[in-house]
This record gives sequence, C-alpha cells and structure tokens, in this order.
Amino acid sequence: MRTVRDLTPSPRAHGAQRMLSSTTLTIEALVVFFALLVAHQLSPEHRLMTWAFGLATAVGLLLVSGMLKRGSWPYYAGMALQVPILLLGILVPAMWVIGLVFGGLFVFGVYKGHQLDAEKDEVDRRYRAAHPEEAQGGEDR
Repeated sequence: MRTVRDLTPSPRAHGAQRMLSSTTLTIEALVVFFALLVAHQLSPEHRLMTWAFGLATAVGLLLVSGMLKRGSWPYYAGMALQVPILLLGILVPAMWVIGLVFGGLFVFGVYKGHQLDAEKDEVDRRYRAAHPEEAQGGEDR
C-alpha cells in the first residue's frame, strides 16, 4: 500500500486524483489571467513585471496540469505554484483569499483523489483475484 506522501498517480487513465488536480489547476490558470487584467489597471507602474510574472504562472499551471500523468513530481510542482498565486495578492488583495481557497482545493484534490484511487485499485485487485476468468480479457473499467 502506498503512503500518503507517495503521490504516484494511479495507472488508471481517468483517476480521481488526476481529474480533481487537473481541473483545479486549469481553473486556477484562468483566475490568474483574470487577476492579471485587474492588476493591469490597479498597478500601472508595474505592468510589464505583472504580465511576465502572471503569464509565467498561468502557463506553468497549464503545463503542470497536462503533465500530471508523468509521476508524482507534477503534483509537487502544482503545490509549489500555489506560492506565486498567493504573491499576486500583493497587487490584487483579493488573491490572498482566492489563492488560499484554490491552494486548499488543490491539496485536497491531490490527497483525497490519491486516497480514492488507492481504494478503487484495491477493489479492482480483489475483484480480479476473485474472478480470474473475467480479469483475463478485460481492461481497466
């Protein structure tokens, strides 16, 4: 059985961990983009840095979202990307709250999705052990 710190994703194609995490990161990228539009108006003297920082963060979120099936490191990278989202709160104060909420959603999705996938893998393993004749011809359902 995997430990809680081992975030290696389940081999299933559409696992709960990957689905919840990817959805959160993609929506976060959109929120960061819209926060950039707000920061553009609130902080006209820092527009270039704001756009560079914000677009790098949004693109990073989308890239990490697409790489979640490549092991556990994208999940840790997604957690690290929560920090620049919180730092956008310097320019857009509402991002302190929004960043905390999305950070909590992402961490919850990673760990709860991991737990759900592990439970589903265990159920599948027990079923295949009890029904070896059906497990021969069928793929992951």
